Amino acid sequence: MKITKKIALSIIGFTAFGLLFLRFFGPQAASETEQPASGRKKADLVVRVTKVKKGDFTFTFDYVGSLKAKDEASVFSKVPGKLAEYLVNEGDPVTKGQIIAKLDRDETGLKFELAKVESPIAGVIGRILLDKGANIAPAATAIAVVVDMDEMIVRLNLPEKDIPYFKKGLQAMLKVDSYPDTEFLGEVTRVAEIVDTQTRTLPIEISIPNKEHRLKSGMFARITIIAAKLKDVLVLPQDAIVQELGEKFVFTVENNIADKKKVVLGKRDNGKLEVLEGIKEGETIIVFGQQGLKDGAQVNVSNTQE
Repeated sequence: MKITKKIALSIIGFTAFGLLFLRFFGPQAASETEQPASGRKKADLVVRVTKVKKGDFTFTFDYVGSLKAKDEASVFSKVPGKLAEYLVNEGDPVTKGQIIAKLDRDETGLKFELAKVESPIAGVIGRILLDKGANIAPAATAIAVVVDMDEMIVRLNLPEKDIPYFKKGLQAMLKVDSYPDTEFLGEVTRVAEIVDTQTRTLPIEISIPNKEHRLKSGMFARITIIAAKLKDVLVLPQDAIVQELGEKFVFTVENNIADKKKVVLGKRDNGKLEVLEGIKEGETIIVFGQQGLKDGAQVNVSNTQE
């Protein structure tokens, strides 16, 4: 049978229309557009989880400060004159009352014995400040600095929000760049009772034993103060928490269904949170993929973190 050009074009047109119909309305198209009631594909609801456990929780504060010898005194002469000589060198140990320098106080027509300058405290010579022949005015020109290196201190100013957690006797740990692998132990030995009205801070003092004299005045220190040690409490990673309108929630998972629960949190430290209410030990908590998740949504658990 002879096929005209008009018939051939009609056949091509119907074939193309049929293919388009199958593309948009066939079974495959339905499966591609089908989504769960939540509006997200099930494959998108992949989460990571962890088990709620009890453990020990250490609540700490981190600060920076400068070290200083607890007892540190500048040495002055009681009389005027010129520095004749030092009897000690930097680093030498001295006792209280030991003579560390002598002054020439001769005046025209008069002859005096060399005046003696004594150390006001026991310790070591931290700095020698003058050169021989320097003019010295009594109680005005310091000759040297004596420091008692057996104990160091750090003075800090606490912001008001930290004040409730501090008291005498708290343990402190210090690190300095000179000894990066060493942790020096200290203790909070003074907590002021009056807040500075200019800075709104509270002064405290930390004491650190230094019998080996490894720590020096002026060293920069990173200080961690242990405010509380809690035993056998529920602890969660901070990543598990979802905040909404000032309240905090977590998502638990059971049989691949997410359950949104309000929680009451306690102390926070280094990415971990103490949980006071809302969940129990052994529950499975979502730690990744919970942002935007709806209560009762079906999820696909990819792993469990220990």
